[in-house]
Amino acid sequence: MNADIIEFIGFEPHWETDHTETAMAKVVGTANYRVRYPDGLEEELLTGIRPGENNAWNIKVIAAAQAWLDAGGVIPEWVPPSADEIRTAMPPLTSRQIRLGLFHSGTTEDDVASIIAKISNPAERAVADIEWRTADTFERTHPLVTQLGPALGYTPEVIDDLWAYYLTI
Repeated sequence: MNADIIEFIGFEPHWETDHTETAMAKVVGTANYRVRYPDGLEEELLTGIRPGENNAWNIKVIAAAQAWLDAGGVIPEWVPPSADEIRTAMPPLTSRQIRLGLFHSGTTEDDVASIIAKISNPAERAVADIEWRTADTFERTHPLVTQLGPALGYTPEVIDDLWAYYLTI
């Protein structure tokens, strides 16, 4: 890449990251830095680094990261994402995927309609019905999903597993 690293911003850890390592050439993670191209354009970039997978550009990034670390930069300790963060990052399901998935799991359209019909608040019931009938996609954290799951006897963890399976449909 024909650019100069003008600022090393920081380092995003990976589950394999040893945050106590002092040699950046031995660290796994993502480097965050700014570059300037010959035309003056500046851009913030992210580059994954892993020992042994070093091309010419990665060697420049590792050198900049090492200078940052030597100047007092700190490699943060990796913290696993929370269940909510994982759920938020899950890809959406199409209406087809969720309906076929539920069917394969033993839940019919009538079962879902029955659950929606039992929502006591008329406005919430109407919104749930409209969402169920007309939504093109469903996010894992969508209120209707979080409402239907327990009514079908599913824990959040089971819904996560089903969601992953439904994505393959």
